[in-house]
Amino acid sequence: MYPVEVAKVAAALGGSRTLRTEVRSLGELTEAVEQGFPRGVVRALASAVVPGGDRGSTLRRQVEALVASPATLKRSPRLSAAASERAERLARVAALATQALGEAAEAKAWLTEPHPLLGNRPPIEVAATDLGARQVERMLVNIEYGLPA
Repeated sequence: MYPVEVAKVAAALGGSRTLRTEVRSLGELTEAVEQGFPRGVVRALASAVVPGGDRGSTLRRQVEALVASPATLKRSPRLSAAASERAERLARVAALATQALGEAAEAKAWLTEPHPLLGNRPPIEVAATDLGARQVERMLVNIEYGLPA
């Protein structure tokens, strides 16, 4: 089961303007991942995850590095399928955080602050792996439904 609307995930990736295609279904999202996202989704994703302020630029670079190295982003106009999959995973977690917490600002803060149930690591960092993303998604679903996180 996909835990959040595909349109919300596409929006976290920068929408049709950044993706250069309309993504309305899971099949279209899968196809876009397989073809490789345009590298612009990395910057859009970082903006969707990181709150503004003094730490913003450093955190943005850290989130971008969870998807692809700075050298890779400079070298290629498109992400590999593996990097696109990482971007989709982080966008899915960001969209789910906004859905569960109700506001983008609250979701951004939650995603980037260390959490004791995640070994005092920020949820967005933990979500960089598949197993970590599952753990963070479970926490967010529990929050959304008022269950213990």
